[in-house]
Amino acid sequence: MEESLYIVKDAPGKGRGMFATRDIKRGTCIISESPLVYFYNTGPADTIQAVNDMSKKNKKYFLALRNSHPELPQDIGIIKTNALPLGCESLDCAVFRVISRINHSCALNVKHSWNAKLKKETIFATEDIPAGSEIVTDYLSLLMTREERLKRLAASFGFTCQCKYCASESSEEYDAAVNRIKECSDLIASSCAASNPRRSIGYVREVLGLIDKIDGWGKSTFYHDGFQISAMYSNYTLAKEWADLLLESYRIEEGEVGEKYERYLMYSQNPRSHERAGWGGYIDLTGA
Repeated sequence: MEESLYIVKDAPGKGRGMFATRDIKRGTCIISESPLVYFYNTGPADTIQAVNDMSKKNKKYFLALRNSHPELPQDIGIIKTNALPLGCESLDCAVFRVISRINHSCALNVKHSWNAKLKKETIFATEDIPAGSEIVTDYLSLLMTREERLKRLAASFGFTCQCKYCASESSEEYDAAVNRIKECSDLIASSCAASNPRRSIGYVREVLGLIDKIDGWGKSTFYHDGFQISAMYSNYTLAKEWADLLLESYRIEEGEVGEKYERYLMYSQNPRSHERAGWGGYIDLTGA
């Protein structure tokens, strides 16, 4: 049997955490895990029932997880602290025996995502992780300024992040980049993409440069924007370039088994297959 890539052990000042047992290469799937228990968005009574229906073994694992909300009933506090959504926009969630142990860092080295095809949560290394290093992810999944992150983490999880971004008091450059990314994102999402696609592609490229500048993540959203704008205005060679970037991003962060990877593999092979391809006629986006 292949040696596990991780071990769960005490993490100083954090309770328990996940650590690499050997060097892990970027793009490696570290763990793919089925839920201990599902929680569907059907109301508090069903949530409590789901906990009560757990096996004794799974309930033991569940109760051993951190509870950052002592003001709430224990089961609800554990769920609020540890549950992960079953998809980016899903209101359904689940708790996991191992993955729910992964600690937070804004300087993450893995991405977690729900694979609906496998019905498992997956953890992929987003950078090379040396043996002995803690495996950490971002609980917030949002671009925020230092102050916004610290407030949200304290309110939701009861701790102060000590990553390289949060520990530094001189965060003006980082915060300025985050705020500009938010501005550009709003402009891309507004009518700008329809009224001036060249400008929108420019915003996409600006955001990608800013993300590189702050060693951030989240490029896939903007690769998608670049692809969709290019396909909409019949720039199919450019659309393929964006689709290829997005495909590689999904491969690294989520693996090659899943709906998103398969969809963008199709778009990479044939950008004209996108449902909005050609809707805007043709506008040359070369050099935008």
